[in-house]
Amino acid sequence: MDLSTSFWLIPFYPLVSAALIGILRRGAALLAPLSVGLGFLHALAVYFLPRPARLEHRLGEWIPGASFGFLFDDLSGLLVLLVTGIGLLIHLYSLGYMGGKETFARYFGSLNLFVFFMLLLVMADNLLLLFAGWEGVGLASYLLIGFDYEKPAANQAANKAFLYNRAGDAGFLAGLFLLFAQFGTVEFAGLSNLEASPGLAAAGLLLALGASGKSAQFPLFVWLPDAMVGPTPVSALIHAATMVTAGVYLFARLAPLYSVIPEVGLVVAAFGAVTALIAATIALVDHDIKRILAYSTISQLGLMFLACGVGAPEAAMFHVATHAFFKALLFLCAGNIIHALAGEQDIRYMGGLRQSMPWTYRLMGVGALGLAGFPGLAGFFSKEAILHAAEGYPLLLALGLLVSFLTACYSARLIWRVFWGEQQQPGHDLHGWELHTLWPLAAGVIVVGYFGHLSSGPWWLLAASVFLALAGLYLGREMRVFEPLQTLFARKWFIDEIYRALWLRTIGYRGSALVAGVDEQRVGGVAGVAGLGTSLLSWVSAWVDRYLVDGLVKAIMLITQGLSYPFRLAQTGGVLQYALFALGALAASMVYLWAKQGEIR
Repeated sequence: MDLSTSFWLIPFYPLVSAALIGILRRGAALLAPLSVGLGFLHALAVYFLPRPARLEHRLGEWIPGASFGFLFDDLSGLLVLLVTGIGLLIHLYSLGYMGGKETFARYFGSLNLFVFFMLLLVMADNLLLLFAGWEGVGLASYLLIGFDYEKPAANQAANKAFLYNRAGDAGFLAGLFLLFAQFGTVEFAGLSNLEASPGLAAAGLLLALGASGKSAQFPLFVWLPDAMVGPTPVSALIHAATMVTAGVYLFARLAPLYSVIPEVGLVVAAFGAVTALIAATIALVDHDIKRILAYSTISQLGLMFLACGVGAPEAAMFHVATHAFFKALLFLCAGNIIHALAGEQDIRYMGGLRQSMPWTYRLMGVGALGLAGFPGLAGFFSKEAILHAAEGYPLLLALGLLVSFLTACYSARLIWRVFWGEQQQPGHDLHGWELHTLWPLAAGVIVVGYFGHLSSGPWWLLAASVFLALAGLYLGREMRVFEPLQTLFARKWFIDEIYRALWLRTIGYRGSALVAGVDEQRVGGVAGVAGLGTSLLSWVSAWVDRYLVDGLVKAIMLITQGLSYPFRLAQTGGVLQYALFALGALAASMVYLWAKQGEIR
């Protein structure tokens, strides 16, 4: 079998595994990581072996203008390697993290289903098939976020994620329909040569709305921190290189389309920069270790959106790759800490863990430095590429630099609060899969930045990046936020309250009151008229039934009674009387016969 021509089999490895685990309810510890590992090895071979720049395979035509086909090029290949490579490490980590639990098989089946849909998303050769993977990822994430469904918080978080993603997906679907209606195709090849038009701009904005839902951007980002109630390996998988990076991949795939509508790109960049700033400020004051990392992910995704919006999708994808390593490393180290502290997630009750958890301390320190953009590590190169891309937009560049500084601050705060100071709870380093799977991620944080496109920005921008990273790491250890800002950031800029006021009170309560009024005054009036007509018809029907139908039946009854009266008189019940009647009838019959015979003679 030629590995290059059979590249389209890569998504089906985890799908088959998920089906087998669901049917057999056993073998998950072998099937789940083996299937993802096979997918990774297959993708690795296809990516590095000699091949055409663009591999395509069509299984059939779905609808005119959209096939059921797969695509493998440098862009999709990078994402496939990240999804399967990082996914494999998270699967191996989960063997220890979820070991011994009754939900072991269900967990790995859902995890493999998630990987399948993510691979379908990044390997689709048109927007319609991409949307199928997009929705499948949303379904699988719902199952994983609400994995511990017996907990009310898990159910609420899963529902919240599902609903906010559906809001974004409605925009995606509307944009897809608009493109198909106006241009007759949703194939990527056909969308790369379009000319600017109002319809194309509208479709671009609608697709951006869909991307903002999946990648947790303003105004649809509030679901992601709540999704942290799921198992920690799930958080690592969602945040590292899979679900939340789908929006960035969409922009990178549609880069030729957005290049002809730069105004839409600037809107995307502005929303990304605002999201990055809001999330970074919240991460400065939050106390939940997983939620801090969640807001960090939102902030980093904002920087990626900024890069896509200013026409630098390659810088955004470079940051996707580096972010995958240090964010997966940070989440899995957080899982070690939570596991060692019997479920504790509040950093205020940690401290001093560098002594009892030295390896986790070193590994998480590497991840935090990579996130902060420490010079020489992966995050430094990809962030500098984004800032260089925004150089022509002073306001966006200033926001990017501010976010870079805040990122270093909350990274230092996290490490300082968890591992330094006075130890409040005893901890211990985990061993086995839960520790050994972290080494490849740490190695990636150190070296992967050198394999990307190194930016050639001006010296002052490079110096600013270095200075802000070092200053943030130093100041963030004991950083104090002014009280008014502390309240603003701790309340998450009152965004949840605004949403509750807007959706529940304004639209929900008043909308329900409006509907009730319409129901009472309009629909109720129509119902009253209909009820009156129904009453009249029922009265006519009752009269016909009573006097015509029942009268005819009664008349037939009376006639029958009258005709049967003489016969009823003879029905006395006496046997002797019946015998007498029989003899009389016999005698009468004989007399009649004799008389007839006499007449004949």
